[in-house]
Amino acid sequence: MPAIEVRGVSKRFRSRGPLFRRRKEGPRETVALDRVDLEIGTGEFVGLLGQNGAGKSTLIRVMTGLMVPDAGEVRVLGLDPNRDQVRNARNIGVTFGQRTQLWWDLRARDSFEILRDMYGLPAATYTRRMRELDDFLGLSAFWDTQARHLSLGQRVRCDLAAAVLHRPVLLFLDEPTIGLDILVKDQVRAMLADLAGTGDHAIVLTTHDVADVEALCPRIVLIDRGRTLFDGTLADLTGIGGGRRTVVVELAGGRAAPEVRMPGVRLLELDGARATYALEPGVSQARFAARVLAADEVRAIDFEGVRLEDVLRSIYAGDHSALNAQRPAASPAASPAARPSAPTPP
Repeated sequence: MPAIEVRGVSKRFRSRGPLFRRRKEGPRETVALDRVDLEIGTGEFVGLLGQNGAGKSTLIRVMTGLMVPDAGEVRVLGLDPNRDQVRNARNIGVTFGQRTQLWWDLRARDSFEILRDMYGLPAATYTRRMRELDDFLGLSAFWDTQARHLSLGQRVRCDLAAAVLHRPVLLFLDEPTIGLDILVKDQVRAMLADLAGTGDHAIVLTTHDVADVEALCPRIVLIDRGRTLFDGTLADLTGIGGGRRTVVVELAGGRAAPEVRMPGVRLLELDGARATYALEPGVSQARFAARVLAADEVRAIDFEGVRLEDVLRSIYAGDHSALNAQRPAASPAASPAARPSAPTPP
């Protein structure tokens, strides 16, 4: 039985708007989800990607039972997550970006002891799990600090620990590394990879941090305007770029990088003296380099392969042609053999 089954789920929101517009036009409807199908198996680590407003958070809320869809069906470990909220809550762990699970006026230690009692964890089990979480996340450094006085990074670490304390079968993570420094991000990724490596959990990650996706998510589900654009492996998604390469050019002396006008060359990003270009298949790297070197004094030219960030940028800009051409015939979750393996701890 799949851990999560979403069948034909749709959700719309009504927006009243200003009074004068209501009288003339009536309430407006916004489509958040439009006949979404999704299946996730235990042991999968799935990156749920899309722009702001694409429908990611609405889909998470539907799968966790916090929101009822207008149409369609959702099953989480065989349960209706809305009708069976209490039983479902024991099977899932959730982090929602800026919304904390901690009690604002209590010490972090007190909040975790309340969660221990809520989930009925034996004292020995609770002590062992807190020790493991402390090893990954360094919680003891601010264990006796009131939640209201925690920094963003400290609170994010506490919320992540609270979500996994009872070892849920399903874990929904919304921006779990926001506000964390590089070293702590590595610790969080290591912990999540360790959880995924057991094969006992299904993890759904929503994030705008491409590094998180590349480090953790073998499978990607990409949605836009409430519809699924892509459901496949990370390798398949980056492969959409085909033979396209990127190149970063940095000029000497801090001068602004030039715009290179060549067939098959497109400027992706301009940041002062650094410019990033996309080179389509067939464009000669030697000819491109010669054109740039002739234009100005160059400090460095760095040719790279296809980056996930570049593929997503192209899709978000409205280029769906490659997606339509390479749309998989079936979801990777349709057969166990097609499912990508869980990430290994970094």
